[in-house]
Amino acid sequence: MCKLFRRYLFLILMVYSLPSLSFTVNNGKINNKLNQVVVLRGVNWFGFETGDHVVHGLWARPWKSMIGQMKNLGFNAVRIPVCPASLYGASVSSINYGQNPDLVGKNSLEILDLVMNEFNKQGFYILLDHHSPDCSAISELWTTSVYTEANWINDLVYMANRYKALPKFLGIDLKNEPHGMATWGANNPLTDWNKAAERASAAVLAANPNLLVFVEGIQESNACSGKIAHWWGGNLEPLKCTPLNIPANKLVLSPHVYGPDVSMQTYFNAATFPNNMPAIWNAHFGQFVTAGYAVAIGEFGGKYGHGGNAKDKVWQNAFVKYMLNKKITNSFYWSWNPNSGDTGGILQNDWTTPWNDKVDLLLTLWRKKSVCSDGLDNDNDGLVDYPNDPGCLSVLDGDEANAPTPVTACTDGIDNDNDGFIDLIDLGCSSKADNSEANPASGVKVKSVEITSSWTTGYCALIHLQNSGSVAEIWKVNFATEGKINSMWNAVYTQVGSSVLMRGAAWNEVMPAGTSLDTIGFCADR
Repeated sequence: MCKLFRRYLFLILMVYSLPSLSFTVNNGKINNKLNQVVVLRGVNWFGFETGDHVVHGLWARPWKSMIGQMKNLGFNAVRIPVCPASLYGASVSSINYGQNPDLVGKNSLEILDLVMNEFNKQGFYILLDHHSPDCSAISELWTTSVYTEANWINDLVYMANRYKALPKFLGIDLKNEPHGMATWGANNPLTDWNKAAERASAAVLAANPNLLVFVEGIQESNACSGKIAHWWGGNLEPLKCTPLNIPANKLVLSPHVYGPDVSMQTYFNAATFPNNMPAIWNAHFGQFVTAGYAVAIGEFGGKYGHGGNAKDKVWQNAFVKYMLNKKITNSFYWSWNPNSGDTGGILQNDWTTPWNDKVDLLLTLWRKKSVCSDGLDNDNDGLVDYPNDPGCLSVLDGDEANAPTPVTACTDGIDNDNDGFIDLIDLGCSSKADNSEANPASGVKVKSVEITSSWTTGYCALIHLQNSGSVAEIWKVNFATEGKINSMWNAVYTQVGSSVLMRGAAWNEVMPAGTSLDTIGFCADR
């Protein structure tokens, strides 16, 4: 009875409650209620659709630290695949509770609530994806022998209602990758995906009119569709013959598109590859950008040369060029997770280190310069980063060219001036009067480090900063801590022994005079 009550209880108290945004589509662009264009720089983070019933990677690091890292890398949107059992409050697995003590005793729905609220708090647009009815295989249709259309629509409505208080809850991807038996415009009520999408959209929008509905394509079709192989969910061609009866201001088309790492289609072996690809993409879905529809690529990605097929990097480069030329500004990269077998992820197998070349590819798509070749002082050490500098995010990287500079007396992690502080990048390190260890002296100080959770082998803490100076600063601070930090959110750090040098992320690096900053945290091993 208690589980059933939780299942249908309206979520009144949300961690971050602001007036709801009503998202709309206008002239092929996604807009918020202020009629401002929204650009989705998205990533998929999967796990809630699996038998673990929770986003993956929590066995390796704290969940909040990954959200902070996503934001650091430039993502502003997330697509979260789910399955019905995760919505019903299933038991979860594959969580290291030493790394995630705030999740102890919580079921899948309670953790999803936390994840949704944190993404909303961090300013991410959130797309929920109904991924698989049985939390295992991706079904061909929206129904199975044991999961009815009524079940499906009820679950969609439940999601629409439960998170309607979150301003950044953007929409619902109604069904992941219709394929196989799925048809479009065949006048078969059991298999016509277009009609099922219309029925589901009507129910979702009645429950939560602030949302957008994301509709994928099918796979192959005998009607109004070319014979060039399509991806699951990637064929929108039948739309030109059988339009969707969904309000145009609420509809986003969301095809899935992949390259050789997922399956070696014949057109990847064409002599003209990759120049043959734009015509294929135009036929499969690009024609509808020209027709005025909003199109957001729900999934694309691959290993990008880190294993897999050598052509995948060529394919991804060509696809990003195509999206730029076609002015497709909204997409969700697959995936954040490195444990996606055929594509890999943004993160490497350590669940911490990003593939910088994949990030740079997305920065190109987002029309942003590479963080290591943008001519800016990314690490706030007073030196401009030179192009192609893989160490540019390290505060120990003083040469701004390729690798960190050799250790010097002011960057050796030793207290050269015997003032009780370890020298990192500190040009004044030989002077006992210099106690900032940063250069120049700063008004920004660590006010306190608040332990929020503790266990035998580790702990998590919040850092409270204060700018007591008279001017705004691009801040950097040094503080001592116990143990080895394994993750930090909303800041970038370097640790030598017990000394930590920390600087702000792109969105919080400037602290106005007289202000405080209380959103930075870390977890450490003792």
